[in-house]
Amino acid sequence: MIHDTKSETLPGDSAIGVMRALQTGARGLRFVEAFIREPLVVGSLWPSSSSLSRAVVDSCDFKPGATVVELGPGTGAFTELLLKRMAGRGRLLALEISDTNVGVLRRRFRPCEIIHDSAEHLARYVKRHGAACIISGLAWGTMAPALQDRIFDAMLASLAPDGQFVAFGYIHAKWFPTSRRFRRRLLEHFSHVEATPIVWRNLPPAFVYRCWRA
Repeated sequence: MIHDTKSETLPGDSAIGVMRALQTGARGLRFVEAFIREPLVVGSLWPSSSSLSRAVVDSCDFKPGATVVELGPGTGAFTELLLKRMAGRGRLLALEISDTNVGVLRRRFRPCEIIHDSAEHLARYVKRHGAACIISGLAWGTMAPALQDRIFDAMLASLAPDGQFVAFGYIHAKWFPTSRRFRRRLLEHFSHVEATPIVWRNLPPAFVYRCWRA
């Protein structure tokens, strides 16, 4: 049950709320700009919501000091939460192919290694089986099969034997042939695969895959 409550609002609270809304809106507009400039590169028209971002990062299972990889960070919805969780311990590496988004990420997240390259080249930047957790912000459900295979294989080669892979999918695309193909590959290569409940507070609604090799 949801209860409405009244509370005293401090003078600064409204200003903080406005600033946060403006920041969120600005990031959204930058994401739209990237989508318009590079529609075949950027997989979504709008960045992931805070609800989906929390669901993704809360699904990650890694220890302090680990090497963590993010594929397709966009404007950094997951990146911000990952850096907070890592608290300066370990290595966070992000591969982003969009020129526009790379510029945004490098300005916002100096502690993160931002690589301007396709996720299919991940093995160039992470030693074999060196990543404890790989997080994907890529649109697997609309990806061409050949590219899907190249990125998936690069992810497997870079993931530790006991590592974890975390990805999200849009609920409307769950039964697309490429989405079903992606799920089959997850089941083939991971010993345990589970999906979270639907995150309705996202545009469009989504869910998160949590996959472990061992």
